[in-house]
Amino acid sequence: MNTNNALMQRRHNAVPRGVGQIHPIFAERAENCRVWDVEGREYLDFAGGIAVLNTGHLHPGIVSAVEAQLKKLSHTCFQVLAYEPYLALCERMNQKVPGDFAKKTLLVTTGSEAVENAVKIARRSGAIAFSG
Repeated sequence: MNTNNALMQRRHNAVPRGVGQIHPIFAERAENCRVWDVEGREYLDFAGGIAVLNTGHLHPGIVSAVEAQLKKLSHTCFQVLAYEPYLALCERMNQKVPGDFAKKTLLVTTGSEAVENAVKIARRSGAIAFSG
């Protein structure tokens, strides 16, 4: 059986110190708002994946949607190999933005990407494109 102490030692040997860890515990499993460590202790998960897990762990609707998607396509970068659900979500997001003007949505995976792109867009006063 793994223990938190044994895993902390492995972590110390395998992971750089620059990668922080707030608590010296290792999650074994989770359900809804509860998490169990490798020693069987139960915790309430107030962090929720750093605030991106507002449905809780293993929400049945999310599990069902992920299973259905994995049976079709597991992952691809839209910029390399586009797929229709990306477009559908962008269209739904665009419809929710108020105002009578053209809307566009960019989906990214991290806050860093979102901020980087927002700064680029905010700095741009105009764009020039050439073709041919």
